[in-house]
Amino acid sequence: MTTDQILNTIPFGIGVAASARVGNLIGARDAAGAKRASHASAFLSVVVGSVVMTVMLATRNVFGFLFSDDVDVVALVSSVMPFVASFQIADGVAGSCGGVLRGQGRQHLGAIFNLVAYYVLALPLGVTLAFHPRTHMGLQGLWLGQVVALFIVGLGEYAVVWLGTDWDKEIQYSIERNREEAKRRQLHDGYEEL
Repeated sequence: MTTDQILNTIPFGIGVAASARVGNLIGARDAAGAKRASHASAFLSVVVGSVVMTVMLATRNVFGFLFSDDVDVVALVSSVMPFVASFQIADGVAGSCGGVLRGQGRQHLGAIFNLVAYYVLALPLGVTLAFHPRTHMGLQGLWLGQVVALFIVGLGEYAVVWLGTDWDKEIQYSIERNREEAKRRQLHDGYEEL
């Protein structure tokens, strides 16, 4: 999990950059540029995730030795490594598309996807796969639940960005939000002067 969190900094950074880039392009009223940047960030995340996944799979039988000399621990790490490795692609897509949604001002959609995928799906699925007498997958089951959830988040957010975004309307929404914010600030500043 520690390694996964360290590796998560790469797609997280891509998501932060996508958020800023898409937000700036929407603010500049460049719909084509915002669309291009959003898809480029998702593509970059898949490429980076694929490289990380390949390295993790190639080193799966020795990776555990970074943390322990215990052969049983190394074998357990090796058994979950395919799930952890595939997690990298899903995490990348979810991170970059979440960044795009934040850049659009639609972060509530990412929150909904994460809430449903993790608490409604991943947690019960992972616990069931890990501990149910019929499956009893143990740690692999917990990771499989996480991977399924993250793929749902990533693909769901990508579908919203790819299929559910009218970039010209997003620009209009941002203009309206900015006008409302300017009115609110003007009203607030007027009260402060009193």
